[in-house]
Formats: sequence, C-alpha cells, structure tokens
Amino acid sequence: MGLVAALLAGVLFGTAVAVSRYAYDSGASGILVAGFRSIIVVVVLAVVVKIAGHSWSLPRNLIPLLILNGILMAVMTYGNIGAVEFISVGLASLLFFTFPVIIALLVMIFRIERVSGAKLFAIGLAFAGIAAMLGASIGNVDWRGTAFSLVAAIATAVNAIMIARYFARVNILVATLHLSIVALITLVLIAAFVAEVRLPSTSGGWWGVVGVAVFQAAGTPLYMVALARIGALKAGMATNIQPVTAIFEAWVLFGEVLSALQAIGGAMVLIGIGLMQWIDLHGRTSVITQITPPD
Repeated sequence: MGLVAALLAGVLFGTAVAVSRYAYDSGASGILVAGFRSIIVVVVLAVVVKIAGHSWSLPRNLIPLLILNGILMAVMTYGNIGAVEFISVGLASLLFFTFPVIIALLVMIFRIERVSGAKLFAIGLAFAGIAAMLGASIGNVDWRGTAFSLVAAIATAVNAIMIARYFARVNILVATLHLSIVALITLVLIAAFVAEVRLPSTSGGWWGVVGVAVFQAAGTPLYMVALARIGALKAGMATNIQPVTAIFEAWVLFGEVLSALQAIGGAMVLIGIGLMQWIDLHGRTSVITQITPPD
C-alpha cells in the first residue's frame, strides 16, 4: 500500500504540473494558480487532520522555524507551478526535480552525513545533466521559467533538510498543515504587493486552475501515507515517476517535445538521482543486516 500510494502521489503531482498549461494558455498568472492550489491543499489537510483526530498544536519553540519553512514552501509552490507560465512542462519538471541532487550537495557541504565515492559520482552525473539542460536552454527559453524552477528546487531542498532535522518528532500531517497555512499567507502577500493576478479567460483555463489544486491536494495525503508506510527513501524513489508523468502527459495533451540535449540531460539527472537513492537504500539495508541477530 505504501508503494502504491507513493507511485500514485508521483503521478498526481506530475499531472498537476501538466494541466497547469491549460490555465496559462488561457491567460492565468502563476500566482493565481499557486494561490488557489494552496487554498485547496490547506482545506484538504485540515479535514484529514480533523478526521484523524490529531491535535492541531505544535511546540512553541518551533514557531520561528515553522514560519521560515512555510515561506520556503510558498517559494517551492510558486516556482514549481509558476515556471510553466514561461517554459515547457517537461523542462520545468526536470529542472525542479533536481532538488534531490541539491539535498545531496548540501548534505555533503555541511557535513551532515558522509558521502561515498559512488554517491559523489552520482551527484556529478546529475549535475552534468543539469548543465546539459541549461546549456541547451540558453537563448531558447524564457530565463524566468528556468529561474522559477531552480529557485523552487533550492527552496525544496532546504525545506526538506530542515523538516527532517527539526520536525522529526511532531506529527507530519499537522506540521504540513501549519506549513501550508504559512505558505498560503505568503502567497497572498505576494499577490497583493508584488505579482500580477490574472484570471483565465476560458472555462478550460479554470479547469486547469482547479485541476492543479485537486491533483496536488489529492497527492499530498497519499505521499504522507507513503512516508509512514515505507519511509522517506523508498517513497522518494517511487516519486521519481513525477517528471516522467509530466513529460508524457505534456506530449500527449499539448504536443510538447524536449530537445535532444534537454532530454539527455534530464535522463542523466534522473539516473543520478536513482543511483543516489539506490546507494542509500543498499547502505541502509546492509546496516540493518549487520545489526539484526539471526533467528
């Protein structure tokens, strides 16, 4: 059930990015799509927490970190969804999905854990893929979309490390609800003072706005179930299907095709991420085998 939940969550997240194209083709702005998505996610998480009977309170000492991580979540949401306003679904998905590589790099730089030679090779392979994608995109795509995706990836990486370090002892659903509320407030402030809010001009555009919200709201609880059932590592490996789903659906729905170099770079990134996760999983399995006494 955990594996199925993770795979389905990855498909839903990828589909959310793909259908956002309907909203943008109808004139909607990224901040509108991201904001509406956050409203629905907050409502869904509140209902899930209420049904599960969890307390809504969190330790007071976590409030500053909660605000910081909520702002990072807003950047992640706006950047991931908003990038499609300027660049293709496939490129936006691949650039955003570099966040596991950025996590590995930050972990190595700040010496949070030791990094083996094999993992260094995987990180190098993934960054070579990123360089290939960016090199193929210079002068050919809107720089704003590239910046949105990469900034969102960095925010996601920092957010993940901080949540793992400081929120490990609190209920993940409750923490995510509070983070989502802070993210929603941040997006509302951005909409009020910085970004331009544009509504879609067609019913199809509105379906795109609603689709993003519904697919991401449905995927979030499933991903939480996967985390509880099979752990972050296996859940993360399963959600590697997310950019593949977005690329395939963008091709089917809109005829979007990546350039050869972008596709090769994206494949290198996904292979590097998969290799890093396999190394982590293999290492963790070996440790468990060593410390578990025979029956």
